[in-house]
Amino acid sequence: MKAFQKKSLYVSIILLSVSLGLIAVILLYYLNWGNIVESYNTQEGALGVILIISSRILIVSGMAFYTFFRWFKQEEQYFSDIPFLFGLFFIFLVFGKTLDMFVAFIFFQLNASVVLVVLKIRYFIMILDFFPMIYLSSEMILFSFSLKPRYKRLTNERARNKTSLKFITLILIIEGIAGLIAPNSTILSIYYPIIVIPSLLTIVWLFYFAYKNKRLSQVNTLILTIGFGLYLISQILRPLAQFIIGESAVFLIFAETIDLIIFIIVFVGFYKGSK
Repeated sequence: MKAFQKKSLYVSIILLSVSLGLIAVILLYYLNWGNIVESYNTQEGALGVILIISSRILIVSGMAFYTFFRWFKQEEQYFSDIPFLFGLFFIFLVFGKTLDMFVAFIFFQLNASVVLVVLKIRYFIMILDFFPMIYLSSEMILFSFSLKPRYKRLTNERARNKTSLKFITLILIIEGIAGLIAPNSTILSIYYPIIVIPSLLTIVWLFYFAYKNKRLSQVNTLILTIGFGLYLISQILRPLAQFIIGESAVFLIFAETIDLIIFIIVFVGFYKGSK
């Protein structure tokens, strides 16, 4: 009975959180609908941008639903479970993409200070999006340390969890303060590669380490290594592609299509367990 009550509580919290997020997004679009329509009518390729980002939102939403469904099918639910962590990763990505589409249509329509607030919200969603994978990475890093005699203390799982929590909290505080004090969108845009590239490097290392050491057998760590490796490469090459193609709808459609393909690969890696 207690397990059922706990599961019901978790379902309620997730549904409530997602519902509040959807209400906030709908309200944001509603209050700025005039500017969005004006931008849609004046920007070439706007329909293509809507279609590709909407497709990505729908597909990733399906991925999030499946991962949480898989988590709730377990007899016991723990926040360190891989389905839960991937579920958070996908759900934060969904909300991030809704803001990306919003920014694409209001960037030149609204006051710079208002746009900066929206970009900062997107920045914090990005941090939260990487949080589940960074948490998993820190757990694996500490596990690798625990294999060495000098770090014998880390063989205790509770000690590893405490150390991991302190490490993640420190990272979140530093990144959060950096985002809050960013004076303009230019400075904020500089933060993105500083956070994204090291985070992705860590995640790629995580799944490669798990693959080599036959860990995390409930997911296909080889496919996940390839998927996140491709995502890392795409983020590194993104500025070059933007320079070649230009800041346009064509660039957004191209970048979103590549990312959609990559995240399908990532989902396949989650869906298929290791042999």
